[in-house]
Amino acid sequence: MFIYMSKKIAIPKQSKVSCISWNHSSGYIAVGGEEGMLKVLKLESGGGGNLSMNLSLEGHTGQICVAIWNEVFQKLTTSDEHGVIIVWMLYKGSWYEEMINNRNKSTVSSMCWGSDGQKICIAYEDGAVIVGSVDGSRVWGKDIKGPGLAAVQWSPDNSSLLFALSNGELHLYDDQGNFMMPVAVNGINGPMEVTTMDWFAGTAPRNRPVLAVCYRGGMLLLMKNCIEEDSILIDTNMTTIDCHWNHIGTVLAVAGHTSDNTNVVQFFTAYGEHIRTLRVPGGTMRALSWEKRSLRLAIAVDSFIYFANVRPDHKYAFYGNTLAFISGAETVTFWDTVTNQSWVNHIPDVIDMYGAEEYCIIATVNTLIISNQQGIQCDAKTVNVSMTYVTINSKAIAVAASKESFMVWKFSTPSRSLTSEQLFHPDGSLLTANGTAFQDDTICCLACSDSHLLIGRDSGTILLFSLLSFKRITSININSRPYKMSLNSNSSKFLVIDQPGCLHILDTDMSNNISVGQALRKDVWSAMWATDNPHMLAAAEKARLYVMRDNEPEEPLVMQGYLCKFKELEITTALLDNLSDKCSPQHIVRVEVKSLRDTRQLIEKVGLKEAENFIKDNPHPQLWLLLAEAALRKFESENAVETAEAAFVRRNDYAGIKFVSRLNALHSSALKKAEIMAYFKDFDAAEKIYLNEDRRSGALEYYKMSNNTEGLKKCYMALEDNESLSKLFISSPRTAKDTKLKQNDAELLDSKINEQPSIQYIIQLKESGRTIQAANMAFQLANVEASKNASPLRIKKLYILAGHLYNQNPGAAGCTGAEWWRRGAAQHWLATAASPMRPDAALRAAARLHALLPALHPAQHRAAWCTIASIAIQNRAFDLASKAFIKLEAMDPAVFENLAVEIFTRCRPKDAKGNRIECPNCEGSMPEWVSSCPRCSWQLETCAVSGRSLHGSHTLWCCRVCDARAPRHELVLRHSCPLCHAELA
Repeated sequence: MFIYMSKKIAIPKQSKVSCISWNHSSGYIAVGGEEGMLKVLKLESGGGGNLSMNLSLEGHTGQICVAIWNEVFQKLTTSDEHGVIIVWMLYKGSWYEEMINNRNKSTVSSMCWGSDGQKICIAYEDGAVIVGSVDGSRVWGKDIKGPGLAAVQWSPDNSSLLFALSNGELHLYDDQGNFMMPVAVNGINGPMEVTTMDWFAGTAPRNRPVLAVCYRGGMLLLMKNCIEEDSILIDTNMTTIDCHWNHIGTVLAVAGHTSDNTNVVQFFTAYGEHIRTLRVPGGTMRALSWEKRSLRLAIAVDSFIYFANVRPDHKYAFYGNTLAFISGAETVTFWDTVTNQSWVNHIPDVIDMYGAEEYCIIATVNTLIISNQQGIQCDAKTVNVSMTYVTINSKAIAVAASKESFMVWKFSTPSRSLTSEQLFHPDGSLLTANGTAFQDDTICCLACSDSHLLIGRDSGTILLFSLLSFKRITSININSRPYKMSLNSNSSKFLVIDQPGCLHILDTDMSNNISVGQALRKDVWSAMWATDNPHMLAAAEKARLYVMRDNEPEEPLVMQGYLCKFKELEITTALLDNLSDKCSPQHIVRVEVKSLRDTRQLIEKVGLKEAENFIKDNPHPQLWLLLAEAALRKFESENAVETAEAAFVRRNDYAGIKFVSRLNALHSSALKKAEIMAYFKDFDAAEKIYLNEDRRSGALEYYKMSNNTEGLKKCYMALEDNESLSKLFISSPRTAKDTKLKQNDAELLDSKINEQPSIQYIIQLKESGRTIQAANMAFQLANVEASKNASPLRIKKLYILAGHLYNQNPGAAGCTGAEWWRRGAAQHWLATAASPMRPDAALRAAARLHALLPALHPAQHRAAWCTIASIAIQNRAFDLASKAFIKLEAMDPAVFENLAVEIFTRCRPKDAKGNRIECPNCEGSMPEWVSSCPRCSWQLETCAVSGRSLHGSHTLWCCRVCDARAPRHELVLRHSCPLCHAELA
C-alpha cells in the first residue's frame, strides 16, 4: 500500500482537537476538542475533499475525551472531562440530544458499542462499569476493584468484554459482568499503560490476529483471541497514541511520536509485518480514524484535521483484454473488458497474481495456478513454501518467490506439454533438495521480461539475471527497500520504486554496485512501461499521472484507478476501489497521452501538413496511423491520398500501402469513397454507394440485346430480381421438355419411395423438387442409423440435412424444423462429450447432452448416460453422476448397481466447488457448466462451440438458420455455423 497527505482542515477558534471518529455507514466525521467543541463533518462524495456538512453540536462544556458511533442505529455518543455523556441523533438534517447522563464521580476513560448496536459499555477511570441498551435503559453496572480502567472492547460476537486496567493488566468478563479470566500478557517492556485497544468485529480467518492492544511505551500486542497465548509482540519504537484496524482487518494503523517528537503513523499487517510509515506535520497528534473503505485516514493534530489518501495493494492482473481481480473472500473474477463477459472462479487464499499476454499466474497458500483469459485453469503446481510474489512473461515462464527463495517454472501450454522448474537462493545460487533456504536479506519484490529477471531484496540490493542462460548480469544497491520493479519492452532499462516512493530508472547493462544517483520522481506508487515503446512509461504520483518520454515528463493528468496497460499511446486503468463481481465498462478508464491528443487537434483544427510535421518530430506508429486514416477520410483534398500512403510507409504497414495502391487504380470518386468506407468497416455505406453506382445495369441491357439467357440469369440473380428471373425461366423453350422428363423421373421415383431410405433417394427427391419428401426420408434414415448406434456425427449430419431440406419449403405439414435442429444438437453434444478434451469442457458438453437427452434415439440412451456418468465422476460432479447412475441402474441393475454403491458410499451425491456464475433471472449462484438454474429452472443460452453459458445478448452471434448462438470471438476461425454448418452471416 501507499499513503500520502492530501488535505488539511482548520478548526475555528484554533480549538485543539482531542478525538475523532469516522462513521463507516454514513460518512459523518465526529470531531471533539477543548472547551466543549464538538462538530460533525462530512466530505463530498467523489473524493474531492470539500465539506458537504459542517455542524456544531452544543451541549458539552469541558474537553471532549471520547466520541464513538453506533453504526447500526446511526447515533453518536460523546463524553467530556466532567463525565457528561450525551447520545446524539440526526433528525431532518440537524443533530439533537437524545439522552444525557452525568455520573459526577469520575471521567469516562473508554466507551464501546457492540457490533450489533444493541448495547454500550462505559468504562470510568475509577473502575466503574455501566452497560446500557440502545433505548437508554441500564442493563447492569459493576465496580472493578483495582487501579482503575483504561480501555474497553466488546468481543466480535458481543458475548464478552475485555477491560484494560490502568496498570496494563487485561481482564475478560462475560456480557453479564461476571469475571471469566485474566488475559496473559508476556514480554511487555517499559510502561504498561494501555492507550487503546481495537477488536476487529468483521469476518476474518481463524488463524489471523484480530485484537490489537497498544501500550504507551511503544509495544503492540496482536492476538487471535483472549485464550490462546501465541500472540505477536511488536516494538514500534515510538510513544503510541491511538490504533485502529482498517475496514477488513488486514492493516493496523498505529499513531504516535518518535523520540525527536516527530508525528508518525505506522502501518502493520495483521501478522505484525511493517508495511509503511507516514510522517505527519504539526505539533501534537491526538487521534486517527479510517474512512468506510479505508481509502482515507483522518488524523487529529493540534487544531487541524489532516487527511491522507491510501492506495491499497489490490491483487489484480491485466493480460490480453482480461482483468482478473479478487472479488470475494474465496473468489477471483476474470472479466473480458471488450465483451463485458465475466467468469467467477473459486480460488481461496490468493496471495499474489500477475498476467502477461495470454496467461496469468495466481499464487495461493500452497498452489500456483496458471489461467487463460477465460479463467480456465491451464496448469497448476503444488508448492511446499508459500509464494509471496509472482510474475510471468510471454514465453510461458513464471517466476514465484517466497521470502527466502525463488522458483523459475516453465509451465505447460498447448505448444509445450513438458514442464520444468528450478529453485534458487535469493543470490541466484541453485537451491538443492537438502539445502536450507533461510536468508537474512530476504526477497521483497520481483519482475521479469522475456529475457531478464529482477530480484529485489530488503537491503536495497537488486539482482539482474538472464532468463536465457540464467547467469547473474549485475547487482545494484538503491540504498532503500524496493517496492515495485518493471522492465521495459526491449529489456534495455528497468524502473524501481522504493519504499518511500522514489522512482529510479536504470540501464540493464550497468556495472556492479554502481551509484544509482538522485531519484527521477518522488511520491510515486505505481509505474508501467509502454509495451510498444521502450522509451515511454506512465508513472502514478499521488493523485496525478505522468507520461514520461526519455525521462522527460509531459503535463500531468488526473490519475484514476490502477495501471493496467500502456499501448498505442493509450493508458488503460481500472477503478479497482469501486469494483466488485459486478463489472461494467465504467470501471475501465482509457487516457490518451499528450502527443496523441495534440495530433488529433492539429488534424481537426489546422491541417494534415502541420500534423505530419508534428509527427515527424514525435514519431510513433499510432500517430502515423491516425494521420493515414484522417487523410483517407479527406481523400478528395489535395495530396491527401499521397499523405496517407506516406504515413503507411512510415509505420511499415504493408496492408495499408496495398490499399492505397488499389485506391489509386480507381478512377471514380464514388468508388474510392466506397472502398474507404469498407476500410473503416462501414459496410452498409459502402454497399449503398456501390448500388447507387449500379455497375451491373449496363451488362443487363447488352445480354437482352443478344438474347443471352445464361448471362441474364446471372444479372437477375445478382440484382435479386426474382420476378424477372421467373419470367425468363417460363419463357425458355427447354421448359416444356424438362417438365415432361421430370414427370417421368417422378413416377419412377415414387415406385421406389417405400423401399429402404438411402442417400441416393434423398438426392433424387431433392433434384426433382420434392424437398419435403426428401426431408422426411433424411429423418427416417437418421432414425435408422441411430437405432444401430452409428456414429453420432453421421446421425447429426442426417438430421441437419433434414432441417435444411425442410427450410426450403417450411409451409408444409409434418415434423417441425425446430425439432430436427434439436435432434441434431443432441447428436452434436453426444459426439462432443465422447471426444478427447479438457475435463471442464467435457463437463459442459455432458451437461448440454443431459439437457437434450430426450431428443436422442432410445437405443442411444445407455451410451449417453455412461458418457455423462464417466465425465461427471472425473470432474467430481457427483450430483450429476448420481442422476446418470439412477437411469443406468434402471436399464441394467446387474451391471451398474454394485458400481453405484461403491462410488456413492465414498462420495456424497453433491457437486464439488468450482467456477460459478450468476443466474440472470433470480441472481442465484450456480455452477458455470449447468444448463438451467437449480433455483428457478431458468434455461440458459448455450454457446454452440464451447458449451459455456452465455450472458449479454449484444455480444452474441445467432445463426439465421438453426438459431444456434455463440460469442463472436469463438467464431474468429470459423466459416460456418458449428451446429448446422450454414455459412456465417
